[in-house]
Amino acid sequence: MNSRLEHPVRALQLAFGLTATLAGLDKFFNILAHWPAYISPLASRMLPVSAGSFLAVVGIVEIAVGVAILWAAPRIGAYAASAWLLLVAVNLVLARYFDIAVRDAVMSLAAFTLARALEVREQATEATPSAATRRAVIASVAMFAAVLTAPRAVSAAPLEMSQQHATHSSPAVTLRENMRKLWTDHVVWTRGYIIAAVAGTPDAQAAAARLMKNQEDIGAAVATVYGADAGAKLTALLKEHISIAVDIIKFAKAGDKKAQSDADAKWHRNGEAIADFLSKANSHWPREVLVDMMNTHLSTTTDEVVARLTRNWDADVRAFDRVYAHILVMSDALSDGIVAQFPDRFGEAPARR
Repeated sequence: MNSRLEHPVRALQLAFGLTATLAGLDKFFNILAHWPAYISPLASRMLPVSAGSFLAVVGIVEIAVGVAILWAAPRIGAYAASAWLLLVAVNLVLARYFDIAVRDAVMSLAAFTLARALEVREQATEATPSAATRRAVIASVAMFAAVLTAPRAVSAAPLEMSQQHATHSSPAVTLRENMRKLWTDHVVWTRGYIIAAVAGTPDAQAAAARLMKNQEDIGAAVATVYGADAGAKLTALLKEHISIAVDIIKFAKAGDKKAQSDADAKWHRNGEAIADFLSKANSHWPREVLVDMMNTHLSTTTDEVVARLTRNWDADVRAFDRVYAHILVMSDALSDGIVAQFPDRFGEAPARR
């Protein structure tokens, strides 16, 4: 290898090795970021274990890759890091963290470049076959140890990570988690009502009542920051949002297109009213951004209703995936805005990976 490239290659090797190792260790502590937030809804549903258990395995793998890059098998570790980062980027796209996905895709390309450079260096400097063999054996032992350790880590991870998270959670992280819970309830109970109302089953009334209670819960959460009057105003707007949605489902089921269209227009006006109210309360919530978010929420929910009415079950599942992914983005935008407005109370916003 050209001597002028030796220092840049060593710098890349050190950077990727330390980054992978530190990221792996932090899966057990959630100091750098709250990692469960970056698991996409699709991945969450496919996982055979809890998010905490999955992240424990991820942490062990990342530590093993970091050690391999730094010492045991740099070329193999760099190739593994490249493939791993590409998978992470795909997950981030599904979770709608597009900016971070682009970063990880570029890092994947950089790791691949490092692997090829290390391959050239090994071919030029490897003195004997035994040296390469020893490294391969060491790397194999390290990976085997990681595999043996994973089951124990998986079994212990949920309790340990919950304890660690409770210790390290900042007010901003707690706010984000609470907001996500409230808005997840919003779309989950909306879906519950859609399913029951379209099917005409008697549980529709109970689902609607629980959905209305969710609007009160969101209003109460806002009241803790902006006061009781603001909480009551938002609750009223959100209850109107749900009442109109109930009418839209009723008109769509009856085939009354005129009434459905009128209700849909009213629904969008209500969405704009919610955006107006929130943007006036917090300058970090621009009105045009909120209107766009509300319109996306309405359109994805409409897609869910249409798919259910037409009994297109595959489209129904895809529609709810979009509903859920979007509501998490919207929830995070709201919590980040509160943190930005009240930094003395909440500190810094949770870092995005």
